[in-house]
Amino acid sequence: MRRAARAGAAVSAALSGVGDALARAGGGGHGGGGGGSSGGGHFGGGHSFHGGASGGSGGFIALLIIVLLIYMFYRRSQRGSLATSANPSPTAQAAVMSVLGATLGQRAASAATGSMGQRPLPAAVFATTLRPTIDRIRAQDPGFELEVFLQRAEMAFFLVKRGIQQNDAAAVRPFLSDAVFEQVARGIAASAAQHRHALLESLNVRAVHMQDAQCDEAGQRLQVHFDLVYRAKVLDDANQVVADEQADQRHGERWTFTRKAGAVTPANGGVTAARCPACGAELRLNLDGTCAHCRASVTNGTVDWIVAGVEQAPFLGYPNDSALAVAAPSVGQGIAALQAADPGFSPDAFRVRVRTAFVALQDAWCKQNLDAGRAFLSPGAYFTWRAQLETLALEGRRNVMEQISVQHIEPVLIVHGRVFDDITVRISASAADFEVDKDNRIVFGDRMVRPFVEDWTFQRSVGVATSQKPGTLENTCPNCGAPIALTQIGECRYCKAAVTSGKFDWVVSRIAQDDVFGADAGSPQNPGAQIALQVGGAIVGGLLASLLSNNSSGRPNDWN
Repeated sequence: MRRAARAGAAVSAALSGVGDALARAGGGGHGGGGGGSSGGGHFGGGHSFHGGASGGSGGFIALLIIVLLIYMFYRRSQRGSLATSANPSPTAQAAVMSVLGATLGQRAASAATGSMGQRPLPAAVFATTLRPTIDRIRAQDPGFELEVFLQRAEMAFFLVKRGIQQNDAAAVRPFLSDAVFEQVARGIAASAAQHRHALLESLNVRAVHMQDAQCDEAGQRLQVHFDLVYRAKVLDDANQVVADEQADQRHGERWTFTRKAGAVTPANGGVTAARCPACGAELRLNLDGTCAHCRASVTNGTVDWIVAGVEQAPFLGYPNDSALAVAAPSVGQGIAALQAADPGFSPDAFRVRVRTAFVALQDAWCKQNLDAGRAFLSPGAYFTWRAQLETLALEGRRNVMEQISVQHIEPVLIVHGRVFDDITVRISASAADFEVDKDNRIVFGDRMVRPFVEDWTFQRSVGVATSQKPGTLENTCPNCGAPIALTQIGECRYCKAAVTSGKFDWVVSRIAQDDVFGADAGSPQNPGAQIALQVGGAIVGGLLASLLSNNSSGRPNDWN
């Protein structure tokens, strides 16, 4: 399947100003192991520390060469543009090229510095630096659980990115502070005025990590870091490509979540559940960020977490160790521990669930309709899949898998956490895997059956016992018994039970494939490399923007 682990990161100047607004707003961070082709993350924690090093001058020379090559290509393409009827304005083109220049700068800086960066220290750091603050937050708010918070942070991430890509300011309003929303709304308005919109192709979160935590008399502040991979595009109103990164690239973002002293975790799920965190009614906000039902201010941090800042960051490549969970020494010992807590747990019955979920989700993916497999996906995984399917549909593409067969399902890792238990299984399967366009013509892959391997992580809340009642395998709500009908966060539409939260049965939280593409090459950069990356990117982007601006002023008819 082509759920390649492309992840979304900072929306920057290419997104018609929206990304600049986000980048200026501030920062954030959080902890967890990677995504994979489609899933959310297994959550861990840890501070990030990197050793310093300096970048070489070869990268900057390479940047200048790239600038000249791009400019020569641009000049040649300009000669043919007179016959083109729909071209972007000089301002939009300069903005697009500026970001593409920054991307080139990142690649060149990465190549120049190689693997001098040092990976973050293990999760033990979390216990001595962040855990005391998290414990203070929990003391003030007994309903706060870091793992749950990180899941909701990832959901908020996807919902905000979705709204930005759709130029829908109202969709992002519930999640953002007034100051951040004002900047983002201006960017969205500018993008819409230019008849452009961003597309983060196959947006995927590879890892989520807590980077900083503060708790004082004024309130609480949590910084969450997202490791991401995605292919950025800018499209016009006809969905024609205006700018394209050309390939999957690594990115990162830091988000700052804040709330005021006295705020507690809403039992109804809050804004990520599309509910007012104050009164529990369906979320409908006035322009000033107040609930249309109870008039409570939802976006000032008094009733729920809000995003007070977002900034671009490097892809850090955190290790998969976790301060929130402990891996069993062996699979056998992990299963024994599960059975000690849940005597009804059966490895054979679990394999049946895995196989059923695997087949149902592959079918749902290919049909571009997740309803049939929704009950098997955690909220984070669902938001990831939905984002990727929306991209495919927008581009008129559809994944097809024929003659799919599962040969083997083998548990490879069992992790016991404070809130969740995780079982990772390695699924060996085979299928013909290809993509078709709207006319059903194959545009990628072929009909040859090939083997593939994926690691699927299933998650269940700690303390949940295996039930003999009909549940999601029987397509019924495990709480009320009604036919499965779920909201976007996995709640039963009849009884409001959180069916896909892991409180009833195992759900897919992460999928990892052996993807091989440019975005996964190399290793994280150190601060010196990152400075070289950013400076080099800014120089290249600035030169390109300047060249385009000067050129357009001398040839006013080229873009008309």
